[in-house]
Amino acid sequence: MSSSDTTNTHNGTSANAGSLADVAAAQQHAQDSGKADLEIKQAFESFAEQSKDYYSKTFLKIQQAKLSLFHFNFAAMFGSFFWAALRGNWLMFWIGFIFDMMAAANLGLVYRYSVAKTAAVVDEKQYLIERFTDWTGRHLITAIAIFIVGRLVIGWMADRFYYKQYSAWRIDSSVNSGINKSRWIVAGLIVALVAPLTLYRSTQEAPEQRYCIKQVRALQDGKEVTLKDRFDCATISEVPTLLWLKRPDSLNFVRNDDGTRTAQWTPSTAKRPVNVNTWLSEKIDQSIDYAKAYYGHVFDGITKFLRTLLNAIEAVFVGTPWPVTAAIFMLISYHFAGTKVTVFTGATLVYLGFFGFWQTAMSTVSIVIASTIICIVVGLPLGVWVGKSRRGSAIVTPILDVMQTIPSFVYLLPAVAFFSIGKPPGILATVIFAMPPMVRLTALGIKQVPESTKEAALAFGASPRQLLTRVELPLATPSIMAGVNQVVMMSLSMAVIAAIIGAGGLGFIVVDALGQSQVGRGMLAGIAIALIAMVIDRIVQRANRSED
Repeated sequence: MSSSDTTNTHNGTSANAGSLADVAAAQQHAQDSGKADLEIKQAFESFAEQSKDYYSKTFLKIQQAKLSLFHFNFAAMFGSFFWAALRGNWLMFWIGFIFDMMAAANLGLVYRYSVAKTAAVVDEKQYLIERFTDWTGRHLITAIAIFIVGRLVIGWMADRFYYKQYSAWRIDSSVNSGINKSRWIVAGLIVALVAPLTLYRSTQEAPEQRYCIKQVRALQDGKEVTLKDRFDCATISEVPTLLWLKRPDSLNFVRNDDGTRTAQWTPSTAKRPVNVNTWLSEKIDQSIDYAKAYYGHVFDGITKFLRTLLNAIEAVFVGTPWPVTAAIFMLISYHFAGTKVTVFTGATLVYLGFFGFWQTAMSTVSIVIASTIICIVVGLPLGVWVGKSRRGSAIVTPILDVMQTIPSFVYLLPAVAFFSIGKPPGILATVIFAMPPMVRLTALGIKQVPESTKEAALAFGASPRQLLTRVELPLATPSIMAGVNQVVMMSLSMAVIAAIIGAGGLGFIVVDALGQSQVGRGMLAGIAIALIAMVIDRIVQRANRSED
């Protein structure tokens, strides 16, 4: 045999061996893949317990991202929240239950307006007949639409949400799985607690709170009240008053010859008790009157300080000729923000002058600057305290939460109660509204100073004061400047609300235009406020970036 034949024979043997190895590897891979698929299928079936084939195929499609967009689970679509309860998916239960309750409540309204329509027919009131006919039709259509949409949503979401439940079950075996009919007991209790009273409320006209108070007084006088009226007032009207208190004694302040006042209490002669709301409201009013009578000099001093500060600022912005003020604004914007912002600032000033808003705009800017100064002077130390002290954070943070969640108009109440009306109470209301960002962002900047930097400063012999003034505050400057920016923006947003209590400025134009239905005038003043806010925002942001 020649050497070439030997080589060909060797190559053929090697090729056959290679092909056999590939076949063996393919068979092993197929065997491993089959085992993996079998294990996955067994896991699916163990989780579902019933309808195993359906959920195995569906979950596999979800894993492979092959589930059709229009795939629906018809068992869930028809079973709705009962299906979800049976499967232990309580999120789907509440979604389906809410949809069905909304549909049922609209059907209850159909019944209520049908009864009202019948009464209107008897009374021969055509306008009521037309109104109730229209309402009945609308609520019937709404009920059908909500029911259909709800079932489609449940059917579409069911398998997708159920697969998420399966994924959680693979990690934590305590997650609900399979079918457990005892879950229907929990679902039944929820339905029994929620559905009857909700449906009853939709079919009945809820009595007014005044009527229920009269009912309570009738019972106190020994008069009879029907069981239905009692039930309606106790369940579908306002929350019933459980505690009645004697009306507080009246408080008067008698002025003495020397100008001082003496508190004089007069026993209450009211025969009927009052609810907690009335009792506490009168107590608060009496406390405010007491504080004004005996500590009025404190509030007068605060008012005088605020008025002095505001007059000094207005002397600069309002008292200075407009060309000088405009030039100063342009120079400031050019120095801190560059050419583009300067052009925008010039356009804003032209807008204010062209539409006759110059004086009122400068008054608004004066209030904003006064509020910003107070927020910085008070908020910066508070922010440092919150950032460096756990006790300070525990004390101040809940107060800041309350300040940021109370509606804006509520700030006007204590300001007017203690300081009457005018610009000083407007400044105080603005300060209360705008200070939280200053405190929070200052504290955030202090907390973000790296510990290694502070340790290095202390290692070089820095005192606590030097650490604060030369390390922490400079490094926290970007966050502090962001707080100043937010203070300015929020102060401007309070311009309209503060104008209600006499703060004046552009906000007064908006409020006056709203009262007289002058939409155009109000919109022009509102645009002026927005432009001022944008100019200040751009300047502060660019100044902060340049410092960085």
